Amino acid sequence: MTTSDSHMIVYVHGLSNKPPRPIKEQWSTQALAEGLLRNRAQRLDVPIAVSYWADLRYGEPDDVATMAERYELAAGEGPLPRYTPRFTDRVREVTGKWGGRVLDKEKDLIGLGSNVEHLLGVNLADLAEYYRDEQLRGDIRLRLSGLLDQHKRKRILLIAHSMGSIVAYDVLRMSERNSEVEVDHLITMGSPLGLPLVSQKIRLEFGATQTPANVRRWTNLADPDDKVALDCNLRDEYKPSINGVQVQDVLVHNGYVNHLGRQNQHKSYGYLRTPELTDLVCEFLAAKM
Repeated sequence: MTTSDSHMIVYVHGLSNKPPRPIKEQWSTQALAEGLLRNRAQRLDVPIAVSYWADLRYGEPDDVATMAERYELAAGEGPLPRYTPRFTDRVREVTGKWGGRVLDKEKDLIGLGSNVEHLLGVNLADLAEYYRDEQLRGDIRLRLSGLLDQHKRKRILLIAHSMGSIVAYDVLRMSERNSEVEVDHLITMGSPLGLPLVSQKIRLEFGATQTPANVRRWTNLADPDDKVALDCNLRDEYKPSINGVQVQDVLVHNGYVNHLGRQNQHKSYGYLRTPELTDLVCEFLAAKM
């Protein structure tokens, strides 16, 4: 059995509307492949399936011709830069926790359009609607749970970006006791799982914030300048699973620049090609069934 037969990468997209499903899947695959090629001189030889839910929220996809955040290759040649630790990392960690407590005062998630968005500078309307609309929430979760069930006999790498990390976490917690699905490695990127408003919702539904029992490994990647990942450190918020699996927090440099020359430290394509993610993908591909 080849790696392509036994391994599967499942990707969950994040906030805002997206291009049509085939294009989103193509661009995500290209970004991941770009990282593998530049950082490790390896080719991507395992299939990727995207859990696409933008149509449930928006109906019509984004117009590719007018999108400012379409996929763009990284400039230059050779390996992309790894994150360099900064003296301010500890300061950012402390202030991030303080900022989280400020956000926690606004308990009603329908109020995401005021204090929270003002502090983050990010539109979180999708997240507010996800928690407000039970039907939408169920449909979004069903897309991912169905995809995971389809590939349950394979070794699964589940990569989730932004709000997609909340969807992935919720689906895994829902299925941890009554499903044959087991995820070899969960990778969250640019995740808002550290926001107190989100962890509060998780505690209300699942009783505790902890690693899902059906995950063998969990790594959380965050760029310190990514405003959605205000709290880059999930380890102190999410307890180990009953199997002892604990989230590992890894800082990365998301150097994504769009075709207009603007940086976007939250962009999925930038995360997908970071050397740190490449390392994890290579470990996954090297693992035997």
